[in-house]
Amino acid sequence: MYCSPFKVGNKIENTESGSKLDPALVRAQFPIFNNNPDLIYFDNASTSQKPASVIEVIDRYHTKQCANAGRGAYSWSTQLDKAISESREKVAAFIGARAEDTAFTSGATDSLNTVALAWGLTNLEDGDEIMLCPRDHKSAVLPWYNLKDLLARQGKTITIQTFDIHEVGDYDLKSIKAKLSPRTRLLAMAHIHHVFGLDMEVPEIRQIVGDRVLISLDASQSIGHIPVDVSKLDVDFLSFSGHKVFATTGSGVLWVNPRVKEKLHAVKLGGKSEASIKERGELIFEHKSTAELLEAGTQNIPAILSLGQAVQFVESVGLATIQSHISNLTVYLYSKLRELPGIIFAPGMGICRCEAGFGIISFRFEQISNLDLSFVLDAENIFVRSGDHCTYARDQSEEYLRVSMHLYNSAEEVDQFIAVLEEAAGL
Repeated sequence: MYCSPFKVGNKIENTESGSKLDPALVRAQFPIFNNNPDLIYFDNASTSQKPASVIEVIDRYHTKQCANAGRGAYSWSTQLDKAISESREKVAAFIGARAEDTAFTSGATDSLNTVALAWGLTNLEDGDEIMLCPRDHKSAVLPWYNLKDLLARQGKTITIQTFDIHEVGDYDLKSIKAKLSPRTRLLAMAHIHHVFGLDMEVPEIRQIVGDRVLISLDASQSIGHIPVDVSKLDVDFLSFSGHKVFATTGSGVLWVNPRVKEKLHAVKLGGKSEASIKERGELIFEHKSTAELLEAGTQNIPAILSLGQAVQFVESVGLATIQSHISNLTVYLYSKLRELPGIIFAPGMGICRCEAGFGIISFRFEQISNLDLSFVLDAENIFVRSGDHCTYARDQSEEYLRVSMHLYNSAEEVDQFIAVLEEAAGL
């Protein structure tokens, strides 16, 4: 059984909404912190650390039962096939979905590109429009420009309509209303912004665009932080990476709303594909689920198993407890940062001064460069993100340091971080 009960070290019981989380107890479940006790890891929007229970699943596959799932009649193969199905059930239930509507991918980038190709190539016509925000992650932006180029080679011309970020850090709803047209076919957006760290208002945007416009949602920064329930979000595609929710790299999910499943066309075929070729070379492809449509070839089996275990880990801690802890910690970090002279906040909590946070605050100082500050922090074993943050459209003056926190971070770490900032900036 690959998704074994969470029992490594001190067990963290399921907790009620708002219960207090003990970061020290959580950190004990993560070997990376046992091996690096002085590490302050504030780059969780890039990737999360992995609990021992997830690492054990990966190690178990490689050392005790390595086979190709479902390719043979022998026990290892059939057991792994069953384990993948169980992982799919766990992940689907975690996002309020059905397993048959949930496909495994290599990550959010793969998922978002699959939406553009599997849907866009066969559904868009001359004059159709796609809406997106150029200040979102490149993975949510570039696939649509790539699709525009591919369609142009087929003689079709589509338009990319861009909407803005409001000065406080969420989407400018007036901009969306102004760019919306009868030819708008799909709007791409983030659930939580990867730099500004705000909830980007999915329900409000759905009301603006109506039911006829599809929504492709990137949930990479919300998964494992807040509830992500496709039955309530009212979107058509949902994508996320497993490595940002405690699973290993190479794992991801694409959920497809049943109402649009029949509008997709497979973009990869191979092993597992239910396809046949007629005498004239015509391809006949049949599928009963999103997985059968979009998954082909040997999958990243240990990554998929790790994702099922990662979901179980989150549920062992309690998602409501994680959400409360991260929100309180974000507010606490902001309360300390705002006291520092010369600080310039990016849009987000630093501008809106929200009462709740999602783990991300970005900022810079007038008196010291981000690169220099990153080196100083690294020397103190404090890891933060600097640079362009994989944002497609940016201004040089908008390069910020990004702090992104998770359940194993603490107020004491924030205090140490602030002390290093004060010394580095000569405050």
